[in-house]
Parts: sequence; structure tokens; C-alpha cells
Amino acid sequence: MEAENQPQSGSRLQFLFLILFLALVILLLRLSFIQLGKGAEYQQLAEENRYAQQVLPAPRGRFIDRNGEVLVANKPSFTIQYTDPYTIHEKEKAQQNIETVAEKLVPLLKDPTEKENLSKEQIISIMKGEKDNLPRSAPRKIKQSATDQQVARIREHLNELPGIAVIPEAIRDYRLKTFASNVIGYLHSIRPEKWPEYRDKGYQMSDLVGSDGLEQQYEQYLKGVDGATRVEVNINGDRVDKNADYIEKKPIPGNDVILTIDKKLQQATEQALAERVTALQKEGGGRVQNAAAVAMDPNTGEVLAMASYPPYDPNDWVDGVMTNEEYARYSPGAINRAVYPFAPGSTVKMLTTMIGLREGVIKPDEKILCTGGLDLSGYYALDWLPQGHGWINGKEAIAGSCNVYMYTVGKRLGKHDLLAQYGVKSWMEKYDYPAFEKFKKYQNEFGLGVETGIDLPYEWVGQYNYQPEVTTNMPFLAIGQNVTFTPIQLAQYVSTIANGGKRMQPFLAKEIVDPNGNVIKKTEPKVLNQVTFSQDLLNYVKDGMWQVTHEPYGTASYMFKNKPYNVAGKTGTAQTGVAENYWFVGYAPYDNPKIAIAVVVPDGRIGAHSYEMAGPIAETMLDTYFNVPPKSKP
Repeated sequence: MEAENQPQSGSRLQFLFLILFLALVILLLRLSFIQLGKGAEYQQLAEENRYAQQVLPAPRGRFIDRNGEVLVANKPSFTIQYTDPYTIHEKEKAQQNIETVAEKLVPLLKDPTEKENLSKEQIISIMKGEKDNLPRSAPRKIKQSATDQQVARIREHLNELPGIAVIPEAIRDYRLKTFASNVIGYLHSIRPEKWPEYRDKGYQMSDLVGSDGLEQQYEQYLKGVDGATRVEVNINGDRVDKNADYIEKKPIPGNDVILTIDKKLQQATEQALAERVTALQKEGGGRVQNAAAVAMDPNTGEVLAMASYPPYDPNDWVDGVMTNEEYARYSPGAINRAVYPFAPGSTVKMLTTMIGLREGVIKPDEKILCTGGLDLSGYYALDWLPQGHGWINGKEAIAGSCNVYMYTVGKRLGKHDLLAQYGVKSWMEKYDYPAFEKFKKYQNEFGLGVETGIDLPYEWVGQYNYQPEVTTNMPFLAIGQNVTFTPIQLAQYVSTIANGGKRMQPFLAKEIVDPNGNVIKKTEPKVLNQVTFSQDLLNYVKDGMWQVTHEPYGTASYMFKNKPYNVAGKTGTAQTGVAENYWFVGYAPYDNPKIAIAVVVPDGRIGAHSYEMAGPIAETMLDTYFNVPPKSKP
């Protein structure tokens, strides 16, 4: 039996050796294939795993004024950034790493020149992305605009700081601080609800984006194309050479936006607003806290200046968030009051006169008696001039800003003479409300009560307030009460009168230029509509506006009658119940319009005059535009 079993055992051993031999051959063949056939591919993979890629943020495009002066640019900076180096399955390691790294960063980031240094708890919160609800994979910017000393200390200890990187980037430099802040806007971190939209456009979660003004309006042009850099790392992901970066892809700067704004005029306007508000507050000018002004070319729609007081400093936003102190500085100037509605008062009287003439309820040479007040079918309304203006025509009514004349136009348009015959309710339905709506459509033709088309993210259009069962709707609408319009609307309206009836779309961006100096977008003047009023009617009210600033009875003649630029204008005062809004609108020169302006000082003291409240701002703007030196002022 034993002899018979020996050959069988030998056969088994031979079979086993054969299997092992074949397995060894297959293994050797596989290794040879990997070495010879796939060697280059695996070498490339190994090489790639040696490096970690980091984004190089592209500089944003600049803002440049119409004369080539740089208004907003960028300045070089370093950002201390954290990216979680652990996988989603290593949460405990990631948490421990955050604690350890944060503790080490506190002394490395300490800067005696800063008012407040980051605490360990603040750094941990940033690294976790708690405030911005960031995903784990998104980089966190711990410290922007790091000093040279901070950068040097961080780089010296990079091997002890897993996930920390020093990223060179260009941060926004609002070099003129509050200059045109409400026009230009600011940058803000991407809000969580907006992240999917920006992610699809190729943004990084840590990017800052335009959040107001032109920064927001032209974000797609201002945003550059990010580059990339590679750093060599070991098996643990630590940098091998902390001083060596390998540029893989250079960032491409964003496009420059050439503005229609004139820096000199803008600065003069902003200074005039600030000085006037401050002076009125000292004089007891009522509740005055703010003011706004717009200047535009009536022939093209180019906005030459747009200012809102108080302004804010966009540099407070460069980190993407604000401290409580910074937000307190920002809040009063957050609203761009140049596109915010206010009751316009008597600035609408030119159009009221034209509507009355067009509808045939008044005649060009017709004289209407103003004795200081007028019965509005049950409500006695006063004129601003207690003794009245006497017998006056339409031009004189514009010049002297006669309310009674305009009340009369409103009453005739609303057919007040039929009120007793129909009763209030039926009369309103049949005559008053249709007249109100028709009046609105006429105003809309000139840009009042509708969007002007200004290239900003938003603009208010104002509102009309038609009150039921009262007899004063049309008379009050005729003098600019129970309605609100914006300064940019008033500037468009005056421009339309000045240029002969073309409603020009206002715009702030003249050209967009790529980094190579090529114009990729140019804004051409655009006529939104031609008004349906005749040149005779337009010329009629132009004469009235000229009388405002030149005739003894004109409400702004004291300030403008001796000016060399021959301005035509209109003052306006609107009651708000607790104060009064004061306006000046106008254009110059009268016979060859080059500039149209609108100025508002809201919440002024009751009983003042527009020429003294808003007039000095308008005077500064026009003097600056026409290069009239201060010594030439009367």
C-alpha cells in the first residue's frame, strides 16, 4: 500500500510546483507589462501625486474715469488660507488638526499694530467655515492682507501647519476711499444661497463678488480667469520646499470698465453735498441727514456725476465681511439716493404747463389770477407766496413757481366744473381718475415714474398715490405732491426738455477694455423714445426755465443770473408732513445744452427756499463743469 501511494504523492507535488511556477510567470509578465507598457503612465500619476495644486486668484478689472484716471484698481497681497487635508471619513483627525493648527497660528499671526488680533476661537470658526456655511472642500481665508512678517513666520512653520497655504492675490484697492461709492459698489463673499449659481460659472467658494453698484452690474466683465500654482508635497501632504512654487497657469486679469464719470466733477459734487448737509445741520436746517445729485450729458445720456450723501468706504468690505464698527459706518450710506424716490415738488411744473397747453385747458398767453390761494372744490390750498403772484401766464408761473396757476391746470384737466353735476364718486370715475392716468402717461414719456434704464443693479421708479373720494388728486399732482420720483429720473426729464424731446438712456459704463487694450463692449447713446410734445411746447417751458434763473421774479435768479454759462432751471419744494424736500434741476447752456443736473436735499426745515437749500450744490456743480473759479462767484 505504501509503495502504491508514493507515486501518487509525487504527482501531487509536481502538480503543485507547476501551479506555483505558472503563477510566478504570470506575475513576472504582469510586472513587466506595468514596467514597460504602463511605466510612463504610472510615473506621471506618481509625479502628479507629488504636487498639490493651489488657485492663483486673477486680479479684477479696474474702474477708470472718462479722462483716463484710475479710480479703482488692485494691490498685491498675501492671504493665509486653510483647506481641510483630510477625507470625509477622517473627521476626528480633521477636528484635531484644526485645534492644533489654530493654536499654532495665534502667535504667528499676532501683529501689535492691529487693533484686534484673531483669537484661537475665531480662527477655529473660520477654519470650520461656520459663519459662511462653507463645504469641507472649500478653502477658508483666515487672514487677508497679511503683513510681510506674518507671511514670513507662516512660511517658516508650514510643515507644522497641515492644510495652511500662503496664497498671493490682488485685493481690491478703492484708492479714493468713499469716492463714488454708491455708484461703484463693493465686493462681498458669495452668499450660500447664491453658491450654486456662481459654482456653475467657475467661481471658487472663497471668491469675492460684486454685491452692489457697478461691481455687481459688470461682474461678468470684471472677473478674471484664475491661474494655478503647484507645490511639492510628501506622502503626508506636507510641503517639501516651503519657498518653491511652480506656476502652472498664469491668471488672466479681468476687463477694465471705462466710466462716463468725470473725476473732477464727481469730487466737487460729493464735497458740495457734504458741506451743504453739514452746514444745514449746524444752522438748524430741519431733519437734514442726506442729499443726492446727478449730472448727465443731455445729448448722449452719459452720467457725468452721481453722488449720494453720506457715502461709505468700500475698503471696509475687502475681507468679504464687516466688523460691527465697520457696518455702523456703512449703514447710513448704504442707499444710493440718486436712484431713490422723493416727492419732486415744483420741478414737475414745466410738464404740467405743457400738458395743460396740449390738452387745451390753458393758452400760451392766457393770464390766470393768483391771489395767494385757490379753492380745490372743498379744500382751500395756499400758494407758497401769501400775497399771490397776480396775473401771470405759463412762463411766468414756471419762473415764479406759482402753485395757484398749476392748481388751475389740474382742476381744468380733472373737469372740476362738472363735480357738482355728477357727485364726487361718479365724477372721479368719469373724469378725475382718467385725467390722472393720462397725466401719468405724459410724465412717463419724459422718464418720470418709470425706469430710466441706468446700468445699475436696481433703481426705484417711485409711486403715484391716487386717493379715493377727495377732490385734490389732480391739483396736487400738478404741483408734484402725492407722487415720488428719483434724482436720476429728474435728470432724464430735464435732459429730454433740453435736447428737444429725446429721452436718452443714462449710462455709467462707456467702454469695457480687455487686458490687451481691446474694446470688447462700447455703449452707444440710445434714444428710449421721442416725446409726443411739439417743439413749440418744449421751447415755451424752456423760456420759463430761463426766466427762473434770470428774471427778478425767478426763484433762482439771485444765484444764477450773472453766471457766464447761461443756465435754465427750476426750483422745487415738496411737503412731506414733517419736513420739506428741496430741489434744483436745470441745464446749461440754455441755447446749447451740454449738462443737465438734478439736486435734492430731503427733510429740510419747513419754510425755507430751494435756492438756499439745494442751490449752492447746483452752483458748485455747474461752476466746476464750466471751469468758473471761486473768485468769479457773485
